Parts: sequence; structure tokens; C-alpha cells
Amino acid sequence: MSIKFFAAGLATCLIFAQPSVANDAFEEREERMKSLGSEAKTMASMVKGRSEFDADQFSFSAESMADAMVGMLDLFPPGSHGGDSAAKAKIWDNWADFSAKNQAAVDAVAGLMDAADEGNEKAIKKAFGMVGKSCSSCHKAYRIKRD
Repeated sequence: MSIKFFAAGLATCLIFAQPSVANDAFEEREERMKSLGSEAKTMASMVKGRSEFDADQFSFSAESMADAMVGMLDLFPPGSHGGDSAAKAKIWDNWADFSAKNQAAVDAVAGLMDAADEGNEKAIKKAFGMVGKSCSSCHKAYRIKRD
């Protein structure tokens, strides 16, 4: 009889000890989005002339953005909206469009990395603008606006 209680207790502990996939994805997604925003601010300051252009820092920031974008779609499993998440539920109803917008951002960041490697200021500004447009496109459609 005590073995049954032990097994039931162990099973209960294991069930409650399992991390929520949606919650883990939300937390990872939040961290990556914060990282993307931070790198974008660093680069925007340089592109807009508010800080001195540092080619090494710019390239590092572009690479960091590219790293943050890897597997981004995996961080949007069904059920990972609501609560503190800024993700709109319509993401999963419009997955093909959401995926296309994600790919546009990945491509824009790759273009930014190429421009940063070339060091051409005009190309960097254009590529940075494309990254901003791709991010805005997705956020306007699929992110809940916060104050």
C-alpha cells in the first residue's frame, strides 16, 4: 500500500515539476526581444550620429541580433500568449504570415551584417532601416501595444 502512495506522490511531484513549455518559451522570447532592442538602440545611436560610429561594436551588435533571431519561431508555441506576453493570439491563426515576417527580419539582419562587414556607411544606414521596417511590420500586426 505504501508503494502505491509513494508512486502516486512521485508522479504528482514530477507532473508539477515539469516546466511549462509555453512559459519557458515566453521567458526566452522576452530575453531575446530585449536583447534585440538593446542592440538596435546601440546601432541607432551610431547611425543617427548621436554617438561615434564604432565599426567593431556595430558588427558585434548586428551579429548579436542575428544570434537572437536563430530559432525565434520555436519560441512561439501555441498557448504562449496571454498573461504578461505581448504576443497577440492571432499569431497562431496567421502562422504563415507571421513566419514570413520573421523570415523578412532574419534576411534584413543578414543584410545588415553584410553591410557592417563592408563598412559602407550608406549601405549600413539602408540596411539598418530595413531591419527597423521588418521589426515594425511584425510588431504592428502581432504585438500588443503597451504603455
